[in-house]
Amino acid sequence: MQTAALAAGAHQTLNRFEIKYLVDTRRIPELLREVAPYTRPDPHSPEWGYPIHSVYWDTDDLRFFWEKIEGLTTRRKLRFRRYGDSTDLFVEIKQREDRTLQKRRIRLPLVEALDAFAQGDRALDWDKSASDPVASEVAMMIEQYRLRPRMAISYRRRALFGAFDPELRVTFDGRLRYHPTDFDLGRPFEIGHDILDPRVSVLEIKYDHRAPTWLTKTVRRHSLQMVRMSKYCSAVDRHYFGGDNT
Repeated sequence: MQTAALAAGAHQTLNRFEIKYLVDTRRIPELLREVAPYTRPDPHSPEWGYPIHSVYWDTDDLRFFWEKIEGLTTRRKLRFRRYGDSTDLFVEIKQREDRTLQKRRIRLPLVEALDAFAQGDRALDWDKSASDPVASEVAMMIEQYRLRPRMAISYRRRALFGAFDPELRVTFDGRLRYHPTDFDLGRPFEIGHDILDPRVSVLEIKYDHRAPTWLTKTVRRHSLQMVRMSKYCSAVDRHYFGGDNT
């Protein structure tokens, strides 16, 4: 069996809380104006945002999907993510412990990562990945659970940082689409299926300790309702189960 190497890249661990709301896409300009005094644009984000393309890995029986649906307080997901036309790729383990979210990730050259995991190759060179704890965990997850690519997700994001709290992140995600078989992040899919009605976007608030008062007041003023939504699980549910579970 041919062995593919997962080369270790720069890795990063993030711990934070994450809250999501569904918003009318037409109201986003109003919300942006309202939060402008307290935020600053992500320097990598153009006025109308940037595309994000992800491929989520799961077991043949969709273990990670069902862990979310069944409400397990501790659960993990594995995804490969590309921002825009970047020549790099992030391999991320997203782990939830009750309300706390931890994201561990490594950054790899796109060509190298695509070669290492071409079409779900599970044969990894453990010696090459053992020196990096995140790379080693990725390799172990794929080997232990026999993971393979299961769903591609694409959307456009407008991102903001807190002007007074640099750890605060506010994002608006729109045009959420999925594809169940096109996993080529070198050439992300262009024609897919809607996860949400395009008239609806997802507002995500990520923070370390507590959301600032000005932001919670904005949420209340616009009567935004919190949702426990996973883009991956919503796509899987819509495609395989007709949306009966989410």
